[in-house]
Amino acid sequence: MPTAAARATLCTALLATPLLALAQGAILQHQRDAAGNVMEPLGQVLIASETGPSGLYDCTRDGNWCVRVQPVSEEGDRPTMLEVLEKVQGQGKPHSYHVSIDVPQESELKLWPWIVRLAPGVGSDEPVTDPQQRARQNVLVGGIVTFSAMYSGGGADASTLQLARVRHLQDDIQVDDDVLTLPWLGSAMIRACFSEQDSKQRAGACHDEYGFSAKLALDVAEQGMPVLRYQTVATRFPAGVSRFEDSLAKGPLKKKDLRAEQDPACTYTRLFRFRGGMFQPDQALPDCAGYTEP
Repeated sequence: MPTAAARATLCTALLATPLLALAQGAILQHQRDAAGNVMEPLGQVLIASETGPSGLYDCTRDGNWCVRVQPVSEEGDRPTMLEVLEKVQGQGKPHSYHVSIDVPQESELKLWPWIVRLAPGVGSDEPVTDPQQRARQNVLVGGIVTFSAMYSGGGADASTLQLARVRHLQDDIQVDDDVLTLPWLGSAMIRACFSEQDSKQRAGACHDEYGFSAKLALDVAEQGMPVLRYQTVATRFPAGVSRFEDSLAKGPLKKKDLRAEQDPACTYTRLFRFRGGMFQPDQALPDCAGYTEP
């Protein structure tokens, strides 16, 4: 058991330097493509520093990159920025960058808990001859914006993922705030019964329920910017319902309808490749507003 003096010394040391408090068991496995781009989960870290940034961040395992939602200075303000910290070898204080996220009124910003660390020399989009700048890593980080709506007897929420790129140029740093925005999560419960007769017609299933989820991963890329694989799943209950149709006008529900089903029109996969400063899909995304808008 450490003595009181030893514990005090340890606490002093932790307060004087960044404290890495990763829950190792909760860290997901990273992904790597053939080009050397790495998609890595972030772990929560408490940084305690008297001379630099302090607070709770989400960081890479090696501590070289940390991200958080930038706290607001005034009570009642909405966070709309991400703060990105980069630890540079040989420099004590990390470099700090800011990403602007589109956060409309009545919505909430959270951190996407992943980072894409681009392969050496990838992501600047222009020649970089300075050896120190060329050696520094470019990254993709993201924010998730959630919207909510309440209805009589129900409600809905939906979120989007906005990815940004931090890149090192010849003699500067550039932050591209929006290189990809995607539908991310959605759920809705819509009241479908307004009388005893409605309840009978609906076989007791008096709410329509909708769900949408997405995930992003690295696909095969032999060189250059990563190819991002975007996969979605959309579900609905009872089978066959739609937010754009009157459920009661479709006739009585049968026992076979009382099940959740995937909607094939909004369950899909797309590959995004980087062109013209943005990630572009290999084909257009379908209109899934019934799942992706509150």
